[in-house]
Amino acid sequence: MTAESGTGTATPPESAAGSAAVTAGPGTPTPPAAVAAPQWRIGTDRPEAARAARAAGADQLHLDFGGSHRGPPLSDPGELRRAVAITRDIPVPVLAVNHVNDIGLAHEHGAANPAALDLLERALDCARSLGVQVLHVPGFRRSSPVTEGLRAGTADALRLLCERASEAGLTLAYESPLGPVESLALARAVGHPALRLVLDTGNLLDAGEDPARFACLVGAAGLLLPYLHIKDSAPAAGPPPGTVFDALPALLRCVGARSVLVENDYRNSPTRLRTDIALCRAAVGLSHSKDER
Repeated sequence: MTAESGTGTATPPESAAGSAAVTAGPGTPTPPAAVAAPQWRIGTDRPEAARAARAAGADQLHLDFGGSHRGPPLSDPGELRRAVAITRDIPVPVLAVNHVNDIGLAHEHGAANPAALDLLERALDCARSLGVQVLHVPGFRRSSPVTEGLRAGTADALRLLCERASEAGLTLAYESPLGPVESLALARAVGHPALRLVLDTGNLLDAGEDPARFACLVGAAGLLLPYLHIKDSAPAAGPPPGTVFDALPALLRCVGARSVLVENDYRNSPTRLRTDIALCRAAVGLSHSKDER
């Protein structure tokens, strides 16, 4: 089934929006349709994070599965009921599973980690209940694909997950510190049409990579998730805080986007969320959301 319709076969999120959502002509940036906020960067209380996101003017909310210090897991029936209620107040297109960074997606000998697969299977069931379009799998810390063996194990894990995601009508989004060439090689090793790669400006800059080059190369391959992640890099790795939004029009000239996720840390500075959403809207020419007006 498609991510939007609930019937048929899995359709990548950019396909539903037409080819204009994948590439834009030179000098003609296509504004995204929405600005999203990340629940895990606001707080572990999902209903409270949703209220904060709406108050700050977000059009969408990306939820996190939880686990460990990241809050109660959505596999808890009460937590899942509360999360489903959130989707009635604000659109939730993505479920992220950041806890996989604490576990490790793969083993060094080139195989998927069964504990991570179990976690992601449970998250996939929750994603279906929530009606999201994308299951986001990050590859950092213990899941970072830093060796040939870990990259092979990551490909093994993603291949298995893509099969399950495709059956559920979902896109599987993968994010890591790998540059565009390495990311595309990993995607080829996975070899499944349900896979898309995530562009995160801060994480790419921290890894010494150029987000614009990532956007152009991965976008040209038709594998870029059309939900861009925009955040500052570490102070020593990139431009001053806040200036990352100035680069958005250039990114959109290379590839289109259906939405932009502002992903700085808002846990101790809630007013920054409103500021970042406003900066993002100004950078891409979006009007204010209904809740913000």
